[in-house]
Amino acid sequence: MKKFVLGVVCFLCWVGPVRAQPSSALVADAESGYLLIKQNVGEELPPASLTKVMTLYLTFGALEKGWLKWDDKLPVSVHAASQPRTNLNLQTGQTITVREAVLSLIVHSANDAAVVLAEAMAPSEASFADLMTQTAGLLNMKHTVFKNASGLHEEGQKTTAQDMAILTLAIIKHFPQYYPLFSTDSFDFDGHTYLSHNRILKHYRGAEGMKTGYVSAVGYNIISTAKQDNVRLVGIVMGEESSKKRDNVVTKLLDKGFRKALVQKKAVQKGKLNPVFDPLHRRAILQKVDLNLFAASMSYQIKQAKAAGKLLEEQNSIMRLQMQLQQNEEETGSWGLQLGAFQSSQKAEELAARASMLLQQDSIRAMTDSKEKLYRARLVGFNNRKCAFDACQTLKKQSYQCFLVPPEKIKGDT
Repeated sequence: MKKFVLGVVCFLCWVGPVRAQPSSALVADAESGYLLIKQNVGEELPPASLTKVMTLYLTFGALEKGWLKWDDKLPVSVHAASQPRTNLNLQTGQTITVREAVLSLIVHSANDAAVVLAEAMAPSEASFADLMTQTAGLLNMKHTVFKNASGLHEEGQKTTAQDMAILTLAIIKHFPQYYPLFSTDSFDFDGHTYLSHNRILKHYRGAEGMKTGYVSAVGYNIISTAKQDNVRLVGIVMGEESSKKRDNVVTKLLDKGFRKALVQKKAVQKGKLNPVFDPLHRRAILQKVDLNLFAASMSYQIKQAKAAGKLLEEQNSIMRLQMQLQQNEEETGSWGLQLGAFQSSQKAEELAARASMLLQQDSIRAMTDSKEKLYRARLVGFNNRKCAFDACQTLKKQSYQCFLVPPEKIKGDT
């Protein structure tokens, strides 16, 4: 009871007082970069999953350079598989295509897929975050620092609404061939259909999508783009207290922005007003980042990641074939692998399931030692010692621990 009360108190302290309005907001004209509406646009705040827009910017650049291909299969590392929700529940040793990873960021805001892309373009996620920050600087995003590829809260990771507007305009200007992907509202992966979190995309006239985000350190963020009457606007809200309020605020801001933009457009057409531009945004969005600056690290790392993904696919194919052959033979006297022992049956089952996914082995069992009160994560069903040994070596390459369990020990435990 004391722990529960303490948790409630800490939660209330963390959330803080209810805000009457978001911390920061703006509406910008995508063509001119002019800020039609602005509120605390320079306030430095955690970006949350808006971070993934920069991850996508660099991915689009690598695709345009030909360093990445849409159907390239990228490996899932232990670090990527460990990312918390929201995720695709990717498993260590699995592969995912660039197309699937990109769509998962846009539609589902998948943290694990963001790390997969990061590790494909840099030696580590931290190194990729450095590339993200350097790119932000080249785009004149002067108040932005990235610490990871997903937007999970990390000390020192920050941006502003104005910087996010620059990044959004850069995506639209520099990658018009990929920008329409942000209107994707669902995608299928591994037998599941994922639906977009972006309610504005579904309900606002002319909405073209972009990105939502949330971390407790800032609240609810959103970038929304929409086009009406040949005018495209970017609406950004950061630091709202709920997703519903965030969506209501950005909707009202876009409505107001379109009315203001229409008045300006008519005034320009009648010669009563000169075209209005925002020099800061124009300098940033007209200068495309030259990824050749990062070629030495990015192109080499991408080649390595693609090679690793191909190797994993080959290993998985071999293992699947071995398992199919073994299924046709008697399982009497079959060998097993032990992966670990836990006090929790759930942990044992989860570890065995992840290893089974990598090896494509269906005969898994979390076995209980009644004397020691431990739950042992095991894979059983290998036809001989060599098959079990080879499987163990494959798992060890993916940072798993394992040792062989002979047939008589398997029989004694069942």
